[in-house]
Amino acid sequence: MPTARADVRSRVATSARTTALSPARATARTTALSTARAAGLALLALGVAACGGNPGRTTPPPPADPVVAPAAPATSTAAPVPPGSPGPSGPSGVTGVVPADVATTLQGVLDARATAVLTRDRAGFDAGLGADADLRASEDRYFASITQLPLSRFSYRLAPESLVRTGDGYWGVVEVTTRLGAFDQHAVRTLDRFRFAPDGARFVVDSTTDPAWEDAHLGLREPWETGAVTAVRTGNVLGVLDAGTAGRGPELVATVAAGVDDVAARVPYAWPRTVVFYALSDPAFLAGLEEVPGGDPQALDAVAFTVPVGPEVGDDAIASTRFALNGSALDRLGPRRSADLARLVRHELTHVAVGTHDDEAPVWLSEGVAEWLSVQALAPGERRVPARTLAAARAGTLRLPAEDAFNDEDAAEHYALAWWMVEWVARARGEQGVWALLDAFTAEPGQDDARVVRQVLRVPLAEVARRGADLMARTYAPVVTEPTDGAPPTGPATSPPPTGP
Repeated sequence: MPTARADVRSRVATSARTTALSPARATARTTALSTARAAGLALLALGVAACGGNPGRTTPPPPADPVVAPAAPATSTAAPVPPGSPGPSGPSGVTGVVPADVATTLQGVLDARATAVLTRDRAGFDAGLGADADLRASEDRYFASITQLPLSRFSYRLAPESLVRTGDGYWGVVEVTTRLGAFDQHAVRTLDRFRFAPDGARFVVDSTTDPAWEDAHLGLREPWETGAVTAVRTGNVLGVLDAGTAGRGPELVATVAAGVDDVAARVPYAWPRTVVFYALSDPAFLAGLEEVPGGDPQALDAVAFTVPVGPEVGDDAIASTRFALNGSALDRLGPRRSADLARLVRHELTHVAVGTHDDEAPVWLSEGVAEWLSVQALAPGERRVPARTLAAARAGTLRLPAEDAFNDEDAAEHYALAWWMVEWVARARGEQGVWALLDAFTAEPGQDDARVVRQVLRVPLAEVARRGADLMARTYAPVVTEPTDGAPPTGPATSPPPTGP
């Protein structure tokens, strides 16, 4: 099943950055299996039944967090043109003449816009827009989408030094501050660029799109910034869906909520247990991911990603960790669709719960822990591995790849081997041994993987891989050849034999 952990690009002012990782881990952190390699395998196969819920259902009222409005909201939805403001500069376009009081006036326009969003005042929001039909249509979609979110903070701040006069209006860079209530540990600050134009005796927002500037300055954009979304919330889970996935929203949210309980019962680290996930049929969001192994984000069925708090380079604080499901994968229904979806969700939730505790870990351990934990809620007979992988384990040819080769054409085998290496650690050292190994990499960043493994487990890394493969081979029923007719992968024997160190 194609899945990934990614420290993806955020929408920032300067060149987009990834979450801080040691150089040795930065490249390997994004992990995936190609769709073609997963054909015929049940490894994290994604599928979900259509649900009869109301596609237009929106989120309940926001959490108890106080709603933060702009410090000094404007008294009207569009600010007046200041006295002495220069007239049009003529067809030549851009000029550097910007009156001193223009920034204050335009900030008032933005304050009124933010207040309209927080109070869900569509008339007030529309009153601050120019008359262009396309602008109003796109901004109405944006308003309808963002006001479904549990916003506890939303504001705009104009950067006065960014103002550039063009014709009779001004372009300016705007910092947008957003917090999704209890779902974000910190407010998120992103950047945008608006054009303001006079409308009689006042200014209005005339454009929120500058493609050339966005290409040069922005990275990943949120789904509600690029299209219409539907938000569905149940307790501590918030789902963001689009037209192609909204009908599945209630079931997806319920699956994620159940997964939170399963994962929280085993992960020893403190985490808020609040989760935001995206399930999108529109490829725009996944297409915005960078540094995805294989270079094709659409080959992913799921990805966990971090949301940095702000645009400053070097600002490593994280507002939250979220995950996204590829809507096209939801259409690949199978006989085990509910169980496989739940397993996929638990895999991604493990990355969310572990958070930064695996930033220094090798990819086999990070992904192995997620795979191992994803199957713990399943009965032993339901814990499937690819038949091809089992055949290699029985033949003694299964090997742990180099870090940069984990997602090559044999990635399905590497994921399964990583799972069973962690399974061996859990059986030989107890579950606490898994977390002790993960913590050891955090405590000694940049250390050689083999050295850390030997220090903690008293066993060479290659031997851990061998014992993991052997445990897999002894646990599962014999297999001779990999099925070629879409047959399911092999399940474990009725009574898996124990193993020791």
